Amino acid sequence: MLSGDVAADRAALDAWADKRSGGLVPRLPILLREGTELVLAGALTVRTNWLRPFDEHGGVLYRTSALLDRVEVVEAPCGRVTVLKVLGTGGIDVHLLRGEAGVPGGEVLAAGVGALQRAYPAVPGDRLSYGEPGPGVTVSRVPSSDRQPYLSVPTVPFEVTAQHDLLDHAGLFGLTAATDDSRGHFPGISGEPLAVGAAGQTVTAALSALGYRSAAVTAFGVAAWGVPASTARRVRAEFSGPIGFLTVHRTSRLVLTAGWVDARLPEEDGDGWDESDDGADGTA
Repeated sequence: MLSGDVAADRAALDAWADKRSGGLVPRLPILLREGTELVLAGALTVRTNWLRPFDEHGGVLYRTSALLDRVEVVEAPCGRVTVLKVLGTGGIDVHLLRGEAGVPGGEVLAAGVGALQRAYPAVPGDRLSYGEPGPGVTVSRVPSSDRQPYLSVPTVPFEVTAQHDLLDHAGLFGLTAATDDSRGHFPGISGEPLAVGAAGQTVTAALSALGYRSAAVTAFGVAAWGVPASTARRVRAEFSGPIGFLTVHRTSRLVLTAGWVDARLPEEDGDGWDESDDGADGTA
């Protein structure tokens, strides 16, 4: 129950957001104010550990796999989009997305969602043509002692937080009428006239060598990664620069969270990491 003491109520609501998001969102994303009669809040927290962790060196996440179909290139309306599926525990996967240079993040994310629905043609890694068949993707033949094809993926860890004032796009969220305080709304909630005075969302997401964590809290304030004898196919998919990510429930293919981040790979770090080293050990 709201006590009417704004400071006390704010502390209680912040504690609720912190607990429900596992500490990822420590504060409710709206400002409580005098006259707030009701707060409608929801929290979505997604946590997964990779089934096989990335290696980490000098700020770079790196992995190799014999499963070339973990990466695919989608032909979407916005152009080619490279998609990497990273499998996690609990039936949760993260799809990393890289579009062509200059394509807006929203269009790349939309292409990723469309790929989930198999709405666009997609070519898996084992069928990609040699050369550069997709954004960040290079397919070549490299020296190999066992002739086993492999996929190598370098990327970087990231943590990103975004705050959104939903009233800035009230029509998109169906809130235009509900913000009209000249008359009452929500009669099923209260006999007193109510109108939405504030609506906000805070989202945070973190990708590391071991797994992925994200949380979103939404609230509405209702006021008043020997000597070779042969070669093997190598697919290298680099996820750096502006990339998108989708948190996906594996069975239903439902997108739980989505985002866009500028994740840049260092060319070489102080410990001597160099991109030419990737796949040198031929591990899978």
